Amino acid sequence: MDKQVWSVIQAVEQLDKTNDLKEPLYRISSDNALFLHMLVRMSGAKNILEIGSSGGYSGLFLAEAARANGGTLTTCEVSPYKIQLANTFYDRAGLADVVTLVEGDARETVKRLEGPWDFVFIDAWKDDYPQYLELVWPHVKSGGVVAADDIISQARDVGIKEYLQQVRALEDAYTVTVPIDDGVELTYKQ
Repeated sequence: MDKQVWSVIQAVEQLDKTNDLKEPLYRISSDNALFLHMLVRMSGAKNILEIGSSGGYSGLFLAEAARANGGTLTTCEVSPYKIQLANTFYDRAGLADVVTLVEGDARETVKRLEGPWDFVFIDAWKDDYPQYLELVWPHVKSGGVVAADDIISQARDVGIKEYLQQVRALEDAYTVTVPIDDGVELTYKQ
């Protein structure tokens, strides 16, 4: 991990422990973020899509891995405050040149993104997971991966239940729940 990026990651973790935020970050755990970082690095994924930037924490891990692979991160966020925060962190980490932050409701903005995607990370409103999968799956490359967060912790959520039914019914995919942090559903496109 790049030292400059790592120092910003640590600063975000410290900031998240304070009451200095206007909105909660809802960030993934450091273990989960490092797991995703490793998956991207090991797979050689170059075109990364993140749905739900929040304050940019997971994006720092994804963007650093994408840059190491010669790729880029496209990330979507609706909150103006979190967009500003994420952009600040990407700048400080020296990652702004590999990150495109798409502003607006991802249910609409993702429709305009063509991909193709090597790796997609979904961590937004749980009710919208099925719609996100429908939007991105046609643009995921063969050999690409979709990772959806909060699969275990939000297992009773209707959106998560629908997402799991939907992703497990795909004929051109393998999928597995990884019990790290809040649970990640990893789906590999054949």
